[in-house]
Amino acid sequence: MTESNGIDDSTKSLDNQRTLGLLNRDFLLLWQGQTISGIGVSLYQIAMLYWLLENTGSATTMGLVAMFSALPGVLLGPFGGAIADRFSRRKLIVFGDLLLGIILLSVGITFLLVDGSTDLKVGLMIAAGVIVGIVGSFFRPAVTAAIPNLVPIEKLASANAMNSFSMTGSMALGQAIGGVLFRIVGAPILIFVNGITYLLSALSEVFIRLPQELPVTPPSWRSLARQFNHEVVEGIRYVWTHRGLRNMALAFAVISFITAPLSILMPILLDQHRNLPPDWFGYLMAAMAVGNLFGLALAGSIKIDGSSRAIWILISLYAMATTTFLMGTAEKSYILLIANAVSGFFMGGTIVLFTTLMQATTPDGLRGRVASVMSTVIGGTTPIAMGLSGVLADAVDQDVPFLFQSASVFCFIFVSMLIANRPFREFLSTQLVVNNRGKTGKETGRIRSSNE
Repeated sequence: MTESNGIDDSTKSLDNQRTLGLLNRDFLLLWQGQTISGIGVSLYQIAMLYWLLENTGSATTMGLVAMFSALPGVLLGPFGGAIADRFSRRKLIVFGDLLLGIILLSVGITFLLVDGSTDLKVGLMIAAGVIVGIVGSFFRPAVTAAIPNLVPIEKLASANAMNSFSMTGSMALGQAIGGVLFRIVGAPILIFVNGITYLLSALSEVFIRLPQELPVTPPSWRSLARQFNHEVVEGIRYVWTHRGLRNMALAFAVISFITAPLSILMPILLDQHRNLPPDWFGYLMAAMAVGNLFGLALAGSIKIDGSSRAIWILISLYAMATTTFLMGTAEKSYILLIANAVSGFFMGGTIVLFTTLMQATTPDGLRGRVASVMSTVIGGTTPIAMGLSGVLADAVDQDVPFLFQSASVFCFIFVSMLIANRPFREFLSTQLVVNNRGKTGKETGRIRSSNE
């Protein structure tokens, strides 16, 4: 790919691309690739958690492996966004999936060929998790920033819904069969399959034509590094100076800290407290994913804008706190299924509304950096929470139901506090206006927002 005058010459112009609407060739190639890899990711997650539970029996080990996997994305997030704004997003997406495929294939082959050696395999999982986290810190901002370049602005919410729909649908499929497959074929085969899906995803994405205006490269590596540091700081400053955006990031960071570890502890809840086999972990995750699909479809197909967006998100947060409490108290398996489906429904709608609001209120040249900063802030507490969750679970003799109930109570209290935060409410209520020229907001393309 050659670049000149700051424009990616292998692509069509941005205006011509957007006239094709939502279901254009290039967006569908990206969508297809994400769908394929989503199946592999869900299989790998089930394989990792249950392999660790069976071979170590330690919640602390499970939490630490998850922590090390999430940590690189937090530390490198702002840099990944700056990379996505300065270099070809298409190349980042393609080579990211290619590298992930090679890494997971290597892990799967090692698990197949080496008998025993639990400590070695745990270390390999941690090392692979760190590498996957590093690659993901550049890959995810590139995907998030690329979507608005592939579809018209009035179709952005639908595109985000469709992209999330594909990932959630593929994960629903993978999770529905993952527990059964783990019992039948074991973890090594599932890890190997995950590597194959990443390679297939890269093959799909290599044919994408992605319109992107690239900044002029400084004349030397020293000036490039100086400019790069400036761009990272610029992304952080943009989020920090926009109160609504900043408060939304901090709010979701706290919620993530409270709830993220629960998925790590779910196998212990099912195995030791509900006497359910690994199959049921897949069924519950699939139920959440199916609910997620309906939430994504609703948010992508109807207009939820302005104050209705704020109402939806706040109700969703209360609903997810309620279902978390049910997960810690319900004994019947069908109640667990319903609780996960309801939680997934509200989560799906919230993801679409949150992502669309962030993308539409951020200039294109800053979008990758802002997306990565938001991801870093929101996910920054997750590695710490994951590491602490295992230690805390072992400290209370793996009384996981109590931890679910406690997380629910904390969520209720925190969401009630959010309602009193005016900048947070106002930003969630931002009206995304589309004028007859196909631009958002005023003549400059800006959004009418009360948070600036």
